[in-house]
Amino acid sequence: MGLGEVTRAGVLAAVEECRDLGREAFLRRYGFGRALTYELVWDGGLYDSKAIAGVAHLYSAGRLLTAADFSGGARTVAHRLRALGFTVEEGTGVGEQPRPVAPQLLLQPRGNARLRGPQNFDRSIRHGIPLTEIDAVLGKHAEPLTALYPDGIARLWGSTPTTQINNEKAKALRNRRPGDDVLFYADNHFIARARILHLFDSTAVARAVWGTDDEDTTWEHVMALGDVEEFERPVSAAPLLSRLDVPSPLRSLTLRNAELHHRVIDLLPTRPRAVSLPSPARPTSALTAKTLLERIGSLHTHRRPGSNEPSRHQPLALLWAASRIAAGKPRLAPWDTFRSEVGPLLAAFGLPGSKVTPEYPFWHLRGSGLWQLHGAPDADGSMPQIGALNAVQPVAGLTQAAADLLTDPLTRLEAVLKLCSTYLDDVDRRQLLDSLGLSGYTTADGLGDTAEDGGQDRERTEAAPGPAERRETLSSRLVRDAAIAKQVKDVHGHACQVCETRLSYRRKPYSEAAHIRGLGTPHNGPDELANLLCLCPNHHVLFDGLEIYVDVDHVVRWTHGGGAVGRLRGHDEHRIDEAYLRYHRTLCELSRPAQQ
Repeated sequence: MGLGEVTRAGVLAAVEECRDLGREAFLRRYGFGRALTYELVWDGGLYDSKAIAGVAHLYSAGRLLTAADFSGGARTVAHRLRALGFTVEEGTGVGEQPRPVAPQLLLQPRGNARLRGPQNFDRSIRHGIPLTEIDAVLGKHAEPLTALYPDGIARLWGSTPTTQINNEKAKALRNRRPGDDVLFYADNHFIARARILHLFDSTAVARAVWGTDDEDTTWEHVMALGDVEEFERPVSAAPLLSRLDVPSPLRSLTLRNAELHHRVIDLLPTRPRAVSLPSPARPTSALTAKTLLERIGSLHTHRRPGSNEPSRHQPLALLWAASRIAAGKPRLAPWDTFRSEVGPLLAAFGLPGSKVTPEYPFWHLRGSGLWQLHGAPDADGSMPQIGALNAVQPVAGLTQAAADLLTDPLTRLEAVLKLCSTYLDDVDRRQLLDSLGLSGYTTADGLGDTAEDGGQDRERTEAAPGPAERRETLSSRLVRDAAIAKQVKDVHGHACQVCETRLSYRRKPYSEAAHIRGLGTPHNGPDELANLLCLCPNHHVLFDGLEIYVDVDHVVRWTHGGGAVGRLRGHDEHRIDEAYLRYHRTLCELSRPAQQ
């Protein structure tokens, strides 16, 4: 079970996160119910012992212990917490609360391009609906939605009505309930999950959010969702549907009970992963993307006597922290992990002649307002000796607010660029990003295709006679929507939007659909028309290779030198999202050689 790996520092970090999020949001985020027997007592507050221990293991050892992992029961958890010096009370009254109902599983088709599925998902799930935009039609639903979404951004999804009473959809609409998990399905894969916070019916709200279809119906059966998580890699649907006894492909809203839900948990990514959207139930934070970048740009870095160059220790530590968010790792890590991973970065990319002292950023980054440290001896005093850090293994890393902001790909990219351009301008950026596991930033399409050997073919040192040898590999490839790619090509008549070239291949028109914000890691762009360009192969290669970009006036320019290539030709039936062009421009800026 791993309870022996839970440290006191990890427990303190979990308690602080529970305080920040609020009890219910904390339990929902990590999939726990209320404590039935034992509660941790700390600083005048009561905390659910299993949930705290499970999250403490995440920050102590890097893996979340879920509710199903505690085979020894709450008594074993209480024993471990007491051994770490905490007070755990039994029979405090929580046992009188009803046992939480295990969540059912709702399988939700996203819909294809014809049904505006990708566009609706992007608008009402990925970005969310500002409540101020629909307040005129909310009526009695305004109060519960405002309470659920204190940041004012609602994550909504809906279903059209059905005239039948016993088909899969009708039963799902009738029997789903708040607390159930939702899996979004598209192109034979599950692409995201969420949790139902509230259910209501409203034709007026649905029309305001999604409009109507060709038959003038709308998604009037509405779900308010929380804990939205897009999967870094889509999950193949066939094995999961088989275990649930659901025909493939999934064609209708389908509900399965809690027992069947539990049978497929092992086929889904482990919670928590890199969450692309902040939990709507968390309190509004004063930290914004703008203030995040401002704080990154004004770090209190040390300067050696006689030198104006700022130390690189804090910037390199923050880059390491951003890379953990991109990789879906816990935002907090114990001292041993920090030292073993950040130390080599300081040795390779720190100022020439500077000492490798990871303890300095581990401790002093707290002054940035972006960093937390838990479990250190005399945390409010001077920096402890390394021996003390080794003994108690405090945990440190980004604050919850900073980590949530960095789950947004554009904010994370801008933060990486800010750190590199402000403090690391003469460092080989490609080498640095590779060392951090951020090599996907070196191309616009990212790391979309991976093989079992990392996709790298080793060159043979000597030529061998006969035909080239073959070898088998296992790979995982992104699933792209062929209909959307065809749509952008048809709209532009297969003419490149940069050079107007129309190619022919095997007596058929040929062009390529290029994603502006790549689908691969770490970009995680959406597969939708607003994120596509129609390009010839030459300009597709240059665009993906970050050699050209589209400026704010839609002039296509060379990344290195800035000269104009031409103007990006638009079309009334092809609306390009300016946010994706901004992302690509930022990526090109990051790719420029240092001190250009």
